[in-house]
Order: sequence, then structure tokens, then C-alpha cells
Amino acid sequence: MKRPFSLLLLVLLCATVKAQFKPIAEGPVFKEPEDGFAKILEMKTGGTLFFRITNKDGIDIRVYDPSHKETVVTNVKPSYGKLKQGYIEGVFEINGDAVLLISEVDSRTPVLYRLIIDAKTGTLKDDKKISELSRVGFMQGYAMAFGDVPMPEFYVRKDPNSDNYAVVKFNSFESERSKRIEIVTYGADNKETGRAFYASPEEKYKYLRYVDMAVIGSDKVCVLAYGFNTKNSGGKESELIMANLDKGATSVNFTELGFSKDLIVDNGIARYIPATKSLVLIALAREKQSSNSYIPLLAFVNPFERKINRVDPISPSEKLGGYNGLPQNLFVNADGTFTVVSEKMTIDTHTGGSYGGSITETILGDMAVVNYSKTGEMVSEYLIRKNHVLNQTYLRPFYHSVREGTAQTLVKGNQFKSFAYLDGKSKSFILFNDTERNNDKQESGKLVGIKGVSDCDGFYYPLAGAAVTPKRDYVFGNPASKRDHDLGLFSISDYDRKNDLYITLELSKESGKKGVKVVWLQP
Repeated sequence: MKRPFSLLLLVLLCATVKAQFKPIAEGPVFKEPEDGFAKILEMKTGGTLFFRITNKDGIDIRVYDPSHKETVVTNVKPSYGKLKQGYIEGVFEINGDAVLLISEVDSRTPVLYRLIIDAKTGTLKDDKKISELSRVGFMQGYAMAFGDVPMPEFYVRKDPNSDNYAVVKFNSFESERSKRIEIVTYGADNKETGRAFYASPEEKYKYLRYVDMAVIGSDKVCVLAYGFNTKNSGGKESELIMANLDKGATSVNFTELGFSKDLIVDNGIARYIPATKSLVLIALAREKQSSNSYIPLLAFVNPFERKINRVDPISPSEKLGGYNGLPQNLFVNADGTFTVVSEKMTIDTHTGGSYGGSITETILGDMAVVNYSKTGEMVSEYLIRKNHVLNQTYLRPFYHSVREGTAQTLVKGNQFKSFAYLDGKSKSFILFNDTERNNDKQESGKLVGIKGVSDCDGFYYPLAGAAVTPKRDYVFGNPASKRDHDLGLFSISDYDRKNDLYITLELSKESGKKGVKVVWLQP
């Protein structure tokens, strides 16, 4: 009897060990960053960078070599000095260096800075302003606040499969309609490779609203915009437009996509799938300006022939019990399939505080994860229950997609209330922090809402099997006691596919002591 029992015990122990992500390495513990912006960047050489970008105190950088040993802890002071309203537009690797694109409103003029940081030493190799928009006057500020006119902004996207990136300059107050949107492309040497204005086709639409873009190597950039008129500017005509800036071109080719005609498109996602050489688009559309009901549309576009191959309204099946959350992001998987993650989102504004003012909270609820084949056929779907309350925060649809490739804002602990999607080597996962009190409520029952995260831990959900709700487990292992907790700042994580390593920031609270460390895990 001893031998079978020993084998059973061994099997149980192995199952326990495999239940968590396998720890590979961890860096030294340091003080938790509670403000600014944060991002982890895994370099192709195997080194790792941790950034904490602040408006007032420069940029804190931690460098780890390919053996995961911390080699540099430094702070750099960019030439722009202190920022008033800084925002991180992009953080990515270009030609072995880390590139940060940071926007700021300087004396009412939006400007864009580019920093190039040596990935081995953490030193600043290049630091300059690469673009600016027109100064925003008082009356223009009034138009933004009360006239629904969008703010002048920069938008940045990098091609995930090459060292090419693009910047869109959205100059909403430019008097010449043909110069309100400008596309600028950059190559692996960070030098400009192309530039052109995105004008309304035949001046057909008075207003253009940027939606998203995809960079396809050095060949082209595809920019998605919504063109529309108001009753006072030529009627209700509107359309979703794709503009291609091709390599070597000085002008843009336009395609009116047709599927959204006379619908109001507020948000969208554009992703390029190399395996099928197609763009997959998701647009949230409304039939009327006054409507709060959205129609999620999925489209496949051939960016080289500039034609639509397929358009479908999308939603999870009845298998998920009439789920009505909206898409937040679209992820292209390594095998050419793609995954759409939806999330219920509620904005709650109520009276509160010591002076009776209004407080706005964003409640992020249940998630639906739908996996699609390369050709857009639904393959599998999962329902994951959660209830995260983000304090004093107003999030907009597709917030998760907008944040991709940038950095996570650190404010009021809200940074710990966001999900991450991981397309691993053998399976994919959803990760987020939650309380163990919800362990028995994954399929039914009222969830404990997460306002504070002091008693939360990191959990992962493997997206595999036939069950509608995946069985979850602890990312960092089951805590030793009820007072010990391990959270992950999953929204800043990176993944090394070659070595199958997931790199994140772990916040540990053990015996009353709190600190963070960069950790390398194997899914």
C-alpha cells in the first residue's frame, strides 16, 4: 500500500507545483512606484528594462542582463525638464535600443519628444522634440470642452514584426481641412522614411476622427479614420475610411470601406495579420448620435488591393448566456489566429467625499474571450467573471487597445485592476488580480467587488478545454497565510516567446512588509 500512496502523493505534489506559473528568476526588491507611468520591456537579446516615467523627477530605469541579474539602477533627466501633462505615447525596442515617445502640452502647444535609451547601460543616447501641433487658443479650448471638438493629439503605433513605427499628428483646429491629419513614418534607424497628409476624399467630409492604425513593415501604414458631416456642414453622410501611405509615396491612397455607411463610428481597432496578409478591423458603431447602443462590427480588409473581403456583426454566442459586454482589444496570435476580449464597463457618477462633490468610478465587470480562426470563424469562447472598481476614473471603450504599446498610468492603485492576455507557446491565458473570497464564485453567486487591492492576489485563467468558465489558479502560488498576498502589475508585462518567459512586476506583502520586484515566470 505504501508504494501506491507514495505515487499518489508525488502526483499531487507535481500537480501543485504545476498549478502556478513556474518561477525562473527574480530581481532585487525595491519600493513600490505609486505614481507616474510604468513599463517592462524585454529586449531581443534577452535583457530586460523596467521604466518608471515621472513628470517631475525624470525616468527611473532598472537594467537586467540576459541571466536576469540587475546590472544598472539609474535615473535620467531628459532635456525637456519637468512635464505638466506628460503622457507616454509609445515604449518599444528599435534596433537594440529602447525608444520612448512622450507627449506634453507646453504653453498650450502639444509637442512630442523622442528618447532613445541604451538597453545595456540605461544611458540616454538621443533626446529631442520630433513634432509639435498648433497652439490651442482660448476659444479652441472652449470648443473642446463644450463643442465636442477633439483635442489635438499624437498617435503612435509600432509594427510588432519589424523595427518600423509611425506617428499620426491630429491637428483638429487646422484651418485647412486637408492638413488636419498627417502621417509620419520611421525606420530602424529612427529616421523619417515618409510623410503625407490624410485629406478627406474629394473634400467629401468636413470632419475626420482618427480611429486606429497598423504599420506593415516598411511597406505601408494603414490609418483608419471616420469621416462625417453634421446637419450644418453638408448633411449626415459618414463613412469609415482607410488611408494607405505606401513606401516612397508622398500622397495617401483612400478607400471608403462602405460597411459603416451612415453609422456613427466612435472607436475602432486595426491589426495586421502577416499569416493571411490582411487587416482585421473592429468598429463600434451607433445608428443615432443619441443612442447608447453599440453594434460591434468585424471586417477583413486586403490592404494591398484595398478591398473588403468580409464584414460581420460580432458577439459571443448564447453559450455565454446573452453576454452584452463590448470588445476592448483584439490580439493577433503567433499562429495567425486572433482573439477578441470583451469586458462589461459601467460608468458610475455619484455624490461623495467630504465636500459633497461628484465622484466618477469605472466598474470593469465580466469578460468574454472569443478565439477566431485565421479566416474569422469562431473556434472557442470563455466567460470570466470579475468586478473591479476603478476609483476616480473615467475609461472609454477600447481603453485596453489604446494602452497597448504605451505605459501604464500609476494612480490610486487602479493599475492593479486591469487584465492581461498572454498568447503562450502551448496555450493562452487571461491574468488579473482578485480576492480569494471569489474563488468559489467563478460560475455563480455575487462577486466581492474590488475597490482596494490589499487582500488580492494574481490569478490566471488557462483558455483551454470545453468548460465555459476556465478554472483559475494563483500566478505566484498559494500564499503562505491569509495575511500574505502577491499581486502582479500585469498591464506592464512583456513576453519572451523564444524562451517562453513572462516578465512582470510582483508586489509582495509578507509579514506586513511590502515591496516590488521584477520576476521571470514560465507559463
